[in-house]
Amino acid sequence: MFCPDCGSEVAEGRRFCGKCGGQLREASGSVEAVQDIPESPVEAVAPVPRPPLSTRKKLTFALVALLVVLGGVGWWWFHRPAPAYKVQDPGIYPFQGLSADGKTQKWGFIDADGKVLVQPQWDATAAASVLDQDVFCSEGLCGVLKDGKWGYIDTGGHLVIPTQFDSASPFFDGLARVNLGNQVGFINKTGQYAINPQFNEAGYFHGGLAAVRADGGWGFVSRTGAFVIKPQFQAADPNGFSDGLAAVYQGKWGYIDSTGAFAIKPQFDGAGPFSEGRAAVSINNKWGYIDTTGNVVINFQFDERTRFSGGLAAVRTSGHSGTIDKQGKYVLNPGQYDMVLRPGGFLQVTNSDGVGLMAMDGKWVVKPSKALSGVGGVLGKVFYGRIADMDVFISTTGKVLAGPYKGAMLDTLAQDIQNENSALQSMIALTSSEAKYSSAYPAKGFTASVAALGPSQGTPDENHAGFIDAALSTGTKDGYQFAVSIPAGTSTGGTNFNYFIVGKPAAGHVGSTFCADSSGSVHKAVQGEECTAASPTVQPLTSYFGVWNKDVGGYVKVIISGSPEKPRVHLWGSCSPQNCDDGEEDAFWDGSALTSTFQQDGGPTVFRFTLDQNANLQLNCHYVRSNGNEGDCVVMSGYTKTPLDVGGDDTPQTPR
Repeated sequence: MFCPDCGSEVAEGRRFCGKCGGQLREASGSVEAVQDIPESPVEAVAPVPRPPLSTRKKLTFALVALLVVLGGVGWWWFHRPAPAYKVQDPGIYPFQGLSADGKTQKWGFIDADGKVLVQPQWDATAAASVLDQDVFCSEGLCGVLKDGKWGYIDTGGHLVIPTQFDSASPFFDGLARVNLGNQVGFINKTGQYAINPQFNEAGYFHGGLAAVRADGGWGFVSRTGAFVIKPQFQAADPNGFSDGLAAVYQGKWGYIDSTGAFAIKPQFDGAGPFSEGRAAVSINNKWGYIDTTGNVVINFQFDERTRFSGGLAAVRTSGHSGTIDKQGKYVLNPGQYDMVLRPGGFLQVTNSDGVGLMAMDGKWVVKPSKALSGVGGVLGKVFYGRIADMDVFISTTGKVLAGPYKGAMLDTLAQDIQNENSALQSMIALTSSEAKYSSAYPAKGFTASVAALGPSQGTPDENHAGFIDAALSTGTKDGYQFAVSIPAGTSTGGTNFNYFIVGKPAAGHVGSTFCADSSGSVHKAVQGEECTAASPTVQPLTSYFGVWNKDVGGYVKVIISGSPEKPRVHLWGSCSPQNCDDGEEDAFWDGSALTSTFQQDGGPTVFRFTLDQNANLQLNCHYVRSNGNEGDCVVMSGYTKTPLDVGGDDTPQTPR
């Protein structure tokens, strides 16, 4: 029989269809009475079981999924916007010092503790300023100059790329910009050209692109030298792309994306690179900040500004500097400190204690010191500061790493510098006193005893001449020690015809070493070096205040040399007897005209005063420089027996 509902064949005697469960009827079609009997259960059709996945298939599916994820991450990685460049501490820093022959100043390299890693031997070192950050050595290489050509050394001082280029810059993204003639190209770390010299100008590689100028316009090239963005702009920021945007100039400054299309249309008078999602832009000589969509997020109000670093930027308005956060709220109010913006996002701060270095959040990096006259930016564990008109690297602990004060701490250096200035005056006093001593005690000549020049106990004598103060006569004064010796071969019959004075820092102090001999010139050697007559002269006006008894005619002269600016000099004196040619009481020289008997020679400036035989002359000197500094100078102790003409013999002679 068959089920009337689904048509399935059903065995005789069943009341319900085994397939659909429908109630069965008589074949004639009459409905069979339903009796009260238990229903038979419906037969369930069991699903066909699937075979389990093999281990191989499981690994295949997992690998495919992993490749999909890695592909997405890789696409994001290679297309992500390049962040702003941040200088990495190279651990090696340039310094200037004497070359191995001790004759010339050359450049070498030190570490953060001041240890010399590369001895001074180079004429210059490569440097660059990128995003307000100073860069010297980078990516393990340092650019160096020798005999007019540039090459690169490694941090061990080995010349790994021979000197051959006309200019060089640090490495960025594995490539360094170099010049060959007037053309700019890029080399890799082996010294091979990655991009042949062909551009008129170029920036630095960052994020795989570099701005270059060619064919009259600026564009961007890849590391192969191929133009990714064709030369079309009037100018471009050499810092290149950061946060996915680069500043370019086309009538006004705007920002392009990596395709060269303007993401922010040209509308600004000035524009800086993006950093931390903000870029400084200017309109009508006032600076503000925009975000990466071009919206102004900090209004135009500043006269100067820096990029954002660590969430803060330094700004200057109405002559006062402060720092702001990314919403434009002041963290350090303008006028709170006497501040000057410095590279790398730091501030030079001056107060009554001196000059110091401060981070933009107001925390001291190095507290103020009177030894500092200026500071630069921080590079890792060091910064460079200006001490006694020299730029030297200093650790952030306050230790001077190079120069004449190497090893000194800033908190005590100011006193040592003051001591050094005092020592120079003591040296001048000693040379003057030696000359007076030889005149007063001709049988002795010069003395080898500092104490013999000191105060007398009554009537001055050769053991207590009374020419210097009591403190100096002890041989120690203001952190310096002084000693006199008689050079070999300069003493005859108990009479000394020469002397050699040395003044050097006492234990626990730092500073230059001074020396002088009977010529009267005072010389200076930096700390740790021996002072000799060949050392640089620091007191070029040489001789002493005193009286000469001349038994022949000749000239007494004052020589001014070794100064970048010529001071105005006032000479005054008295002659006895009155047989000096036009011996005026006062005579002036202002750098352009001489009066009376003074003349100007070629080379060093020479002042001449004509003397007749047996004339006595008391000659003093006072100078006033153009910057207002003034003081007493020392008159040269020489004379010659014949008049001095240009080209004549003007070698100083020992006074009689």
